[in-house]
Parts: sequence; C-alpha cells; structure tokens
Amino acid sequence: MDFVNTLANQLMYIVNEVGYAAVIAITALEYACFPMMPSEVILPFIGVTAAQEKITYFGAIFSSIIGGLIGSLLCYLLGYYGGNPLIEKMKVKFPKIKGSIEVINKWFEKYGKLAVLFTRLVPLTRTYISIIAGTTKLGMTTFILFSMIGIMIWNSILITLGYFIGHNWSYIEFIMKQYSIFASVIIGIVIITAIYKRKKYKVCSK
Repeated sequence: MDFVNTLANQLMYIVNEVGYAAVIAITALEYACFPMMPSEVILPFIGVTAAQEKITYFGAIFSSIIGGLIGSLLCYLLGYYGGNPLIEKMKVKFPKIKGSIEVINKWFEKYGKLAVLFTRLVPLTRTYISIIAGTTKLGMTTFILFSMIGIMIWNSILITLGYFIGHNWSYIEFIMKQYSIFASVIIGIVIITAIYKRKKYKVCSK
C-alpha cells in the first residue's frame, strides 16, 4: 500500500503541474495496457486532485475519456494489424491474462459489439477488449462509439468516488473489492456456461 500511495502521489503531482494533458497521458497509458497502476487506483486519485480544485471535476472526466479512447485505439490498431499471432504471443508472455482473453473472446462471439461496451466495466477484461476488437476487424466507428460509452461510465464512477470520498481511501478500496468479487463471479459463470455448452454440443454431435 505504501508503494501505491507513493506512486499515486507522484501521479497527482504530475497532474497538478501539467493539468489535463497529464490526465489524458496517464489514462491513455493505462488503457493501452501499459504496465502501471490499474484505473481502480489512478482514476480515484484524479478525482481527489479535482476535489482540490487543481483541475475541474468535469474537465477531469472529459480528459480521462479522451485519454481512454487514445489508449484503446492504440490497442485496437495493434490487434487489427497484429491479428491472432499477437494474441497468442501475449498469452505465452503473460500467462495471467490468458483467462481474461478467453472470456473476452466468448463474450465477443456471443454479444459482438456490445461486448466492447460492457467489458469496459469489468476489471482485467476492460483493456484487452481493444486488441480482440481489432483482431476481429470490428469497424473502427463502431469500436469508438461503444468504447466511448463504456469508458465514460467507468471513468465517471471512479473519478466521482475519488472526488467525493477520496479522503476515505479504505472505503473506496472496499467498494472496488466488492465490485471485483461481483465481476469475478460473472466471469466465472460465463466460463462455466461456455464449457457446459461446448461439452453438450460435442455429446449431441456424436
């Protein structure tokens, strides 16, 4: 937790000094799967900075959406031009994300463009959906539209948490932990359902 606080304070210092450009850059890096703190930490601290009137509340949300779209488009283009070989390399290099990518694939097969929206609201899957969408050659306009809606909802919720209750970080942690548990249950249900349907299909086809 000390590391998180130290890094978060550094990010807040950068936002204080640079302003909205820093918010755009930080959120773009996070949405581009850059190895840094997750949005569950970054965005509430941006909300805290807004509460200190270094930047405005709505300005923080708007600039974070712009950053999220930039980062998402970078990953979309990587998937678009990298294709499935890129996905396979990611699974090998980062084994921990294999499950998340498989869940995203299942959701994408079932819900199509809507998966771009609601996976934005689920930890772990929310950034990798951009690469999957690019790999499947989803139209860029459709990708931007559904991404923007999901990013707007996610960013607004977390920035608002930081803005209004940033003084009670333990409470924010509690909320996000409960939400993560809920999201994990949903992911588990999706995986179990997919496995069950696959086995049932194999049995019926024999």
